Amino acid sequence: MREQTVIRALELFCGIGGFAAASAGTNIRVAGAVDQSPAALEVYRLNFPGHDAWQLNLENVTADELQVFGADFWWLSPPCQPYTVRGAGRDVEDPRALSFRRILDVMARMNENRLPSHLALENVEGFARSEMRRRIVGLLSDRGYAVQECMLCPTELGVPMRRPRYYLMASRVRLSPPVVIVDVPLRPLGDYLDGVDESGVHDGLHVGGDVLAKFGKGFRILDPNDPQAYTTCFTSGYGRSLMRAGSYLQCAGGVRRFAPEEIARLLHFPEGFRFPDRMTLRKKWHLAGNSLSVAAVRKVLEAFPDVLKCQKNPPL
Repeated sequence: MREQTVIRALELFCGIGGFAAASAGTNIRVAGAVDQSPAALEVYRLNFPGHDAWQLNLENVTADELQVFGADFWWLSPPCQPYTVRGAGRDVEDPRALSFRRILDVMARMNENRLPSHLALENVEGFARSEMRRRIVGLLSDRGYAVQECMLCPTELGVPMRRPRYYLMASRVRLSPPVVIVDVPLRPLGDYLDGVDESGVHDGLHVGGDVLAKFGKGFRILDPNDPQAYTTCFTSGYGRSLMRAGSYLQCAGGVRRFAPEEIARLLHFPEGFRFPDRMTLRKKWHLAGNSLSVAAVRKVLEAFPDVLKCQKNPPL
């Protein structure tokens, strides 16, 4: 029986805690979590009170600040806007890439014995074609890391939500061979919903008839009873942007948006995950849209053979 050595992890750009949720039940212990958003950290601290979560602008981070947590596994989910069509694809020239560029600069100057043994990263599909991707793969290879890359969508894992993402796994120790993903049947969308008997009039989810008349032909409106139904990717603009920001639900009383809690379930955050009561609906949507697929991250962690899963790890 393998010894369960504790791996201390640093969660950079932690958001509302997607990596923290995915690593629950493994021998990973989140030693520190860092983000610049006070709202994201409020949600993170509410749901992971035992983790040391810091507000820090990573554009000026130092090697000492990254080392203070004593972490041997770094997880990074840097801003995706520099690599999206809506973000104009400015890549390394985008100001929102400054924090990630800074981390790579710091890593390039760090002594060998101060670098983490393992590192993983998540971003949008466009990152795979970016200069920033070329830079991090080159840096990691030069510093002696074995590197694997893959694209993974929750639908491949049976989750009825399309959210394809690029993942990078790197280790100075070893990596397991790539896991072959075989598409599995989608779970029913209804398993993730609070209910569809109401149209959301009283909780701000309802879509007005005038909006439907003007834009409804461009909406992806789902029947929750359709066994093949799956949502499109929810973005941080859901609830603000009407088009290409996420799907809608057909209800008894009309059409409604998905609740933030339902989106969190589709992302496979654990039962009981919650947002602060006083947080606005728009802010909850924004934070959920910027988060990770917990189900996909769990699959990615299988590339690291030293990350051991326990029986208490919640099933997908």
